[in-house]
Amino acid sequence: MKFNEFMSALDDEVKHVCLLCGEENYFIDKAREKIFRRLNVDTKTDLMTIDCDTKPEISKIINTIDAVPFFSDKNVVLVKNASMLFGSEFKSPRLEKVLRDMQPKNFVIFVVKAADKRRKFYKIISQIGAVLEADCLRPWEVSDWLKEKLRSLGKIMSPDAWKYFNERLGILPEISLWSLDNELERVALNVTGKEITAADLRKNLLAPPEVSNFSLTDAVDEKKVQKAVYLLRTQDRTPGKILVATTLLVRHVRQLIRAKFFMARGVKGRKLGEPLGMNPYIAQKLGANAETYPSKLLEEVFLELADADFMLKTGRGGAEVLERIVIKLCQRSL
Repeated sequence: MKFNEFMSALDDEVKHVCLLCGEENYFIDKAREKIFRRLNVDTKTDLMTIDCDTKPEISKIINTIDAVPFFSDKNVVLVKNASMLFGSEFKSPRLEKVLRDMQPKNFVIFVVKAADKRRKFYKIISQIGAVLEADCLRPWEVSDWLKEKLRSLGKIMSPDAWKYFNERLGILPEISLWSLDNELERVALNVTGKEITAADLRKNLLAPPEVSNFSLTDAVDEKKVQKAVYLLRTQDRTPGKILVATTLLVRHVRQLIRAKFFMARGVKGRKLGEPLGMNPYIAQKLGANAETYPSKLLEEVFLELADADFMLKTGRGGAEVLERIVIKLCQRSL
């Protein structure tokens, strides 16, 4: 089950065997917290935790899961980093029997980064318990999570706020739901009405380093030479920042080249989002910008950026090597 479905299912019933599987810690943590809350578990006194990274004996895991509760009304066991139990070589008929015949007051939660759905152990838990697929979200998949988060906060976003939020997501190298969650909590605390506007987001969201750098590629796409050069020189004032700007330019030019590649094959507008792995809104904007660049220019600049990166890292050049490239891109000239 995906996150929202899993969380809704917990309102009806907590299965005696749960598997929280995936890379998105936000989903894992929230699901685990709700399970403990529904079971009324005091994690300091009522919870037994086994960390499989310490390579415990299988017999210890089984005995802990199957133990009769003496000092509590239930036996709740958390098995962390449980990849060893989901490998191709793992077999334990005894553990399978214990899980199939869980005692009425016993509960176990397995947490693992990845589990092969073809394995017997995974299939058993799917049949008798509940499985959370906590996959990391891609930018265009955040909308459902965001709607649910806004609902829990008693807020809505105006159209301009949705647009701003999507633009902000599009420039992040990866999505941290914990970070977004905390920032939205802060925004909600500082907005008195029900509606959150783009102005509210600009005022209250913390801008990551990528946001200030993103203005450089914006200036290049908009052919604003003076602004682009100024931003580049601003980056050069802080040690190491010019290399960050180089990385950003390389990434942007690569995205433009890929956008032109797919557009030449008939993939345009928001449909670019899927092959580019981007929010559809951001992909549409990127495609429109890509159409203003000659393909040969982008290919030449991509190679020049590789040379510039080498020169900067070896101390053979400074910001001026990037300035020439930025001016070339702004002027769209070969």
